[in-house]
Amino acid sequence: MKYCGFWWPAATLAVVTTFLVLTESAPDGNVGNKKKSGIVPVRNSLRLNRTKFPLQAEENRRKSKRAGECRLSKNVYEIGESWSPDLGEPFGTMYCIECSCEPVQRKRRVVGRIKCRNVKGDCPKLDCDDAISMPGKCCKTCPEQFKNSENITADGLSTDEVDSNENNKEYSALLTPRSSSLIKSSTGLGEPLLSGLASGRFMFLHKSLYYSFTHNKDMVRPKYVQFVDSEGNVVEEQEVSENAYQQDTKKICGVWHKIPRVYRKLLKDEKLFAALVTEKFNGDNDRFLAGRVSKQRYVTTELYSALLEPASQVGTGGMAVITISSSTGSIYLNTVFNGDFQEDRDITIAVRIADASGSGVEEFVKIPKIQYETNSIEVRTILEMPQLQSLTRGSLFIVVYSPKNPNFKLIGFIQPRASCDIFDTILTPEDTQVVSAGVAWVYPLPDGSWSYNMQLPEEHYPISVTMETGRKVLEELPLNLSKNITGAVVSGMTSRYYQLLYEGSLYLNVATSKSNLRGRLVYRGFGDAQLSDGPMILTPGNKTQKAPKAQGLIWIGIDSDCAFNYQLTLSERPQSEMLRLEVMEMPGLHRIGLPVRTYELAEFEASDYEGTFSDIQKFSFAHVKAGDALFKVVGQKDSSILASAVIKNIRVPSNCLPNNVVNPDYTLELDDEMALPATNYGCYNGGKLHEEYSQWTPENDTCQICTCYKGEVKCEAVICPVVDCVNPVFLTGECCRTCLGVPKPINNNESGCKVEGDRFHPGGSSWHPYMPPNGFMVCTTCTCNADTLTVECTREKCPTLSCAPEEAVYPRALACCKVCPPKKTVEEIFMDERDQKKGPSEAEILAAGGCKFRQELHTNGEEWNHRLEPFGFIPCVVCTCRNGDTKCEKKKCPQLNCEVKVMDESGCCHKCSDIPVVKHQHSGGSGSSSKSSFSSSTNLTSRYRKPPPVKHRAKQVSQ
Repeated sequence: MKYCGFWWPAATLAVVTTFLVLTESAPDGNVGNKKKSGIVPVRNSLRLNRTKFPLQAEENRRKSKRAGECRLSKNVYEIGESWSPDLGEPFGTMYCIECSCEPVQRKRRVVGRIKCRNVKGDCPKLDCDDAISMPGKCCKTCPEQFKNSENITADGLSTDEVDSNENNKEYSALLTPRSSSLIKSSTGLGEPLLSGLASGRFMFLHKSLYYSFTHNKDMVRPKYVQFVDSEGNVVEEQEVSENAYQQDTKKICGVWHKIPRVYRKLLKDEKLFAALVTEKFNGDNDRFLAGRVSKQRYVTTELYSALLEPASQVGTGGMAVITISSSTGSIYLNTVFNGDFQEDRDITIAVRIADASGSGVEEFVKIPKIQYETNSIEVRTILEMPQLQSLTRGSLFIVVYSPKNPNFKLIGFIQPRASCDIFDTILTPEDTQVVSAGVAWVYPLPDGSWSYNMQLPEEHYPISVTMETGRKVLEELPLNLSKNITGAVVSGMTSRYYQLLYEGSLYLNVATSKSNLRGRLVYRGFGDAQLSDGPMILTPGNKTQKAPKAQGLIWIGIDSDCAFNYQLTLSERPQSEMLRLEVMEMPGLHRIGLPVRTYELAEFEASDYEGTFSDIQKFSFAHVKAGDALFKVVGQKDSSILASAVIKNIRVPSNCLPNNVVNPDYTLELDDEMALPATNYGCYNGGKLHEEYSQWTPENDTCQICTCYKGEVKCEAVICPVVDCVNPVFLTGECCRTCLGVPKPINNNESGCKVEGDRFHPGGSSWHPYMPPNGFMVCTTCTCNADTLTVECTREKCPTLSCAPEEAVYPRALACCKVCPPKKTVEEIFMDERDQKKGPSEAEILAAGGCKFRQELHTNGEEWNHRLEPFGFIPCVVCTCRNGDTKCEKKKCPQLNCEVKVMDESGCCHKCSDIPVVKHQHSGGSGSSSKSSFSSSTNLTSRYRKPPPVKHRAKQVSQ
């Protein structure tokens, strides 16, 4: 039987099945069906071949959990984006179909949904008779209109214009019950917390928003971070993650990646709110604390911050952004607050900075008009030495009050800056004969102390650790050694140290038994790669001095979408060589008979690289969690390993793991073998690795037989042969009855037959042989001779037919012999003669070389335009039937070397046009938007600290 068709890419499936509102399903009931289990029942395929339309969904694709985007195959579209679907060859782009990712209200959440429509009916009526079709356009255009037209976007605004001035911008938010009440609406947002106080810091960088939150001690630890519009619609929600950094600093850190353009505009216009959700009720009504995300001028230079809690007015609060000059003692405060006042104009606000003894400084600021949501004041003053010492000990506090309003009073201690900041370094050896390096990372704690952590190679035993600037020793750090890993808390860090840290002028020097290791602490920030507790050492793959090598550090984090996020820095690498990143399951897995799988993440050239890989299997994540995976930096030329790190201590969300995985044996329950990837090594089932085409009987069901076929486990119920005795019996270990025409055998391995791999049949038993992938051969019966213990197989003999062989038919699907059809009545003969006059039957057309395509019959040699629902006939795609094979291809068009191209009369190909083109001169720039560089202002952090790197999405290499 011949089958004719062509393959459509997954993008086509997505367009056709989503389309669209015009069709309920794709053209075949089997389209998109996915396997629900790794053990797939298989029906006998003898004479049961079914014709299936070749439009199939991509299997094992992980659905994105992000609500603010739409996906078609591997393409991701943000809310508000529109496009014409590309159906691939031979159809191409359907310019008269417009698809868009539109926001849809689902309860109070905004999610992206794809909607497509035919826009040909929207084309304007033309007042010319010689309209032409332009390449890439749906509607025809009059020549005169084309002559004077200019290329502009639909909304007259390029995508980059929204972001051109926003890159590297920083924002802040004050979250209080008062500010939360501003976004309470009829959408059922929930109830604001009656008490609680929090502040947020935000950096917008390359269409992503890096956020940090701190909250007071009385507030319950939030479970979710939400971004909400002014109407109360939740446009983004992320679950709060936990790791060592967030637990130590009491902060909430994360990234909102690829903010849709419509929400970037809300951010720019300060119409976006940030909310911390502490609990949910029935999935709808949340207990939350929220505040408006506003531009903040001084967050970049912030060294310290303060959360100002109310003394008596519940529901109010404030925050302070603080910059201190350690050399002069001058301090600058930008304070944001809200509260209740008896009057709303010409209010005097006092700001007092004092230590535990009560001594300090005080400044007064007059506000012309008090705002309900937030008010902002700026204060500059000079601290004395006792206050600077109290700042180092974490005992300096701020009091904001109103002399005429005694009920308004806010108090808070000064702490390190509120943003999520991590500093790390590669500790490289000063001795050139030593090739191994270490890593270290440092971050400030709320009480003013620093947490520093260090990991060294096994051959290095640390003797002392010092913190230096240049070659001047500032502080000797304590050692708390455990397996070459040290972690300690250092107190007494002055504002001078903070300034040097954010300027990138602090070094760690580690004296070890082998050599001095030294590295400069560099700002890292907090992204998805920092979901782990710390970085890992990338050790050189070649230990010799002359061989090319690379060394550095790698951060790895697994997010809730099961994406593998990584961020690496190399201190030494081969010059002018393209490198490749790989993740490989450890070769030691062969000890339990498991295959080893390797993932190619990306290719890169720089010394710093960040990326995300989304196609790692669940079972591979189990290896990552257990420390049985390897991260490799490989040379592109010869695939030599330049550096590597064993992946350890990585948090893997439970939804990314197969169920019931028992570490470290990786024994799986039967239902979890669907998580294993298909490989060329065979199939993993029942705790064993089975070779391709092998057969076995499952231990939990002896009445099934399983086989490994193309990397998949397929099991089928045993079909029993017919017995011709009166009282058949069951033999031990058999599923089918057997006639006892032979002496009853002894039940041991020596009194039976072993066939088809490790399957065993007692002497005297009978069965149908199993031949994968076709299944049981029901027309053949095999018997284990009880005397000779040999297998004898016989095929069922068919009786002689009383009719012509071509007239005989099979009475049922699994029948072995054909039978003559029943004789037809006079009425049936008359009906057959009438049908013959109508034309040839389907069998006759196919026998003559015809084709059956999309449930339509075509004779041999016939040509037709393909019909694709819901578009109708595609005039530029011609299908031809040749000797039973259907071939569809797009009409070939000639190559043109002209400036102006228009559609010809067929509407399929372009032709040259003699219409002159008027080139318009633009008074502005070139119109191209260059990438915004980081801020070049003269403040200390923008000059010295390294902002979070660009979030590259690594090119995914197919396995």
